[in-house]
Amino acid sequence: MFFEIFMLAYFPIGTFCLNKWRKRIYTSSRERRGLYLLVSIIMAAVPFIYVSSIQVERTALGVVLVGIGLFWFAIVGSRSSVT
Repeated sequence: MFFEIFMLAYFPIGTFCLNKWRKRIYTSSRERRGLYLLVSIIMAAVPFIYVSSIQVERTALGVVLVGIGLFWFAIVGSRSSVT
């Protein structure tokens, strides 16, 4: 149950942080934009890796939240820094 609560807080906090960072990298170098993309991919993949390999007891809600997070942070991370 702790993981599900963490994931419900992870979505808005992670989205807020990525959006703030994206607004600051508009005029940054290519390396910073690449780092931003890498961090957004990691943010999407870490819960998936945790559920698939570390967590022993999988709940349906946890698996659904991980699936949502996998696509959510990929979408947020791939948005242009202009928007």
